[in-house]
Amino acid sequence: MFDDSESIITFVVAILIAYAVVLWLGSIVWTFRDISNRTHDGWAQSVSVLIVVVFSLPGLFLYLVLRPQETLSDIYERRLEAEALMRDMPQAQPTCPSCKQSVNSDYLVCPNCRTRLREACANCSRPLELGWAACPYCTAPGPSAGAGKSATTATSQPPRPATRQAPPPPRGTLIESKAPGTARRESESQPR
Repeated sequence: MFDDSESIITFVVAILIAYAVVLWLGSIVWTFRDISNRTHDGWAQSVSVLIVVVFSLPGLFLYLVLRPQETLSDIYERRLEAEALMRDMPQAQPTCPSCKQSVNSDYLVCPNCRTRLREACANCSRPLELGWAACPYCTAPGPSAGAGKSATTATSQPPRPATRQAPPPPRGTLIESKAPGTARRESESQPR
């Protein structure tokens, strides 16, 4: 089979070249599969494979240094874990949009600044969000159902009559009394 040493050297060189070609093609295929698991970006995939095609093993080492750290499945699993942790966390207590103080979820107004937070249902008196069109408990029209109506038909309670008190007299005016000669200034009658 091998007549002289030259044919042996030719055979060994052919085996080494075939091994190098198979290694080169294998590194190209491995790079393509690896970058496909790490990104959906076609440009990054083609540049990574091109680096390995042109520079062979040094290109493979360069790719290993520059490739994304996480695979797409690692990123997906991390996001699933984060969502599960967020669901397990207790919900933050609601706050008033005006004064940012903590309020209970069933408050109709903020006890600190009197900002209207919710409205009571006209039928069942449960608190309703201001943007709801219907009460989810009794199906009565909600606060936003009467948005197109006039102000008198949108409210369920009749307006309260205004009570008006007489303003106090200005300081320094005379206060008359029933007894003659007892008129005095208001500032004198107030204790200091």
